[in-house]
Amino acid sequence: MNYQALSDLDQLIFSVRDKESARLIVEAVDAYRGGALRAAIMSAWIAAAYDIIVKARELASQGDAAPKQFVDKLDAAIAADDVRTLQMIESKLLVTARDEFQFFTAHEFTDLDRLQNDRHLCAHPAFVSEDSLFQPTPELVRAHIVHAIEHLLRHAPLQGKSAIARLEADILGPAFPTKAPEIETFIRQRYLDRGKESLIVALIKGMITSPLGMEHAKFLGRERQIAQALAAIGRVRPTIFEREAPVFLQRKANDCGDDRVLAFVRMATADPRFWEWIGEPTRIRIRALVEGASTETIKAFDLFDGLAIENLQNTLLTRFRSLPVEDQKNIIAEHPRREFVDRAIELYAGAMSYRGAETLGHAVILPMAEVFNVTEIARVLDAAERNGQIHGAGGTTAILEELFDRTVPLLSESGPRWCKFIDTMLRGQEPSDYYAYPSIRERLIRSGIMPR
Repeated sequence: MNYQALSDLDQLIFSVRDKESARLIVEAVDAYRGGALRAAIMSAWIAAAYDIIVKARELASQGDAAPKQFVDKLDAAIAADDVRTLQMIESKLLVTARDEFQFFTAHEFTDLDRLQNDRHLCAHPAFVSEDSLFQPTPELVRAHIVHAIEHLLRHAPLQGKSAIARLEADILGPAFPTKAPEIETFIRQRYLDRGKESLIVALIKGMITSPLGMEHAKFLGRERQIAQALAAIGRVRPTIFEREAPVFLQRKANDCGDDRVLAFVRMATADPRFWEWIGEPTRIRIRALVEGASTETIKAFDLFDGLAIENLQNTLLTRFRSLPVEDQKNIIAEHPRREFVDRAIELYAGAMSYRGAETLGHAVILPMAEVFNVTEIARVLDAAERNGQIHGAGGTTAILEELFDRTVPLLSESGPRWCKFIDTMLRGQEPSDYYAYPSIRERLIRSGIMPR
């Protein structure tokens, strides 16, 4: 009798990573389609066992301790023709792959364990009574083949620990992206697209732990990228993420000391759900620590990124208003957000010297250009008109040129206010005079806002 498989078996075969594993599983499929069901089960187990050993050798060559110890023991037994040890290794192969190599999860282990047990029934018919001779069904055999491929053969040998180490090395390397969309693409294609559930869980826990643990110092300057990598996992693998992250995150938050708990602000900025998942006791601790945070602590934890968290905004803005002016300028420069618009323009309008106006222009106006609206551009130009320390500073021309260029999308509405500024600056001067801002006039003419 010829048992035809569903067509996706052929597609699954093409997804097998190792060529020899693919050849072995093809033997199982051919036997299944030919009706040799016991032979198909035995071939499927051979493919699975071989694939585990190949993956262990690959990891051992990369220096992973547990796979190397396993491979050394296996090679020694092969060299000594130690059949008893080889039998023991095979009998515990799935447990080893699950517990030491983390190649599959508990439910995947259950499926593969059934395959191994059925293989024993097929290979040793003398060990069962005549009345209970094992008779596998086509449906059972096909399930075994699918499980062998889906749970094992199609995946790269990424252990939880080795995958975390590899991702950490990527993050610390010079080529790791800095923008959220690029980080997501990198993480998805390198780790998540074909990553097993056990790997995803390990990465989630590893990325949560990295900025909190004993080795957090080695990630200084890369914390935002870690947070974005964690958020990317949540977007690409939402089911696993939403099941695993809340429980683990709250446990880590409860165990975290005051010296590291503020790291959760950065995580919650990347994924706002974290703020709810850490629990109210941790939220209370964070708000109390923010209220008294030093400038160094604010900078170390990028606390003002936390303005994206609605429940933390009032606490952060109160702390911001209490800071010295120099610290406020630095925070605005590093965290250009709409919450700082009024203070940025106020600082600029209060410039008390030419050099001070230039410094403020670079520190609090240009960084905010992307968040300004038409009204706020007008307020900046009002300040420049009224304050001679601003419009009389040699560097203001370049600052306003850059402001103009960065806000071109608003020019249809802001254009008349720019024209008024030029008209005001022209009083008592020739159009070509430096302090009549001829470069901005030329921009307005080219844009069709002002006649030549």
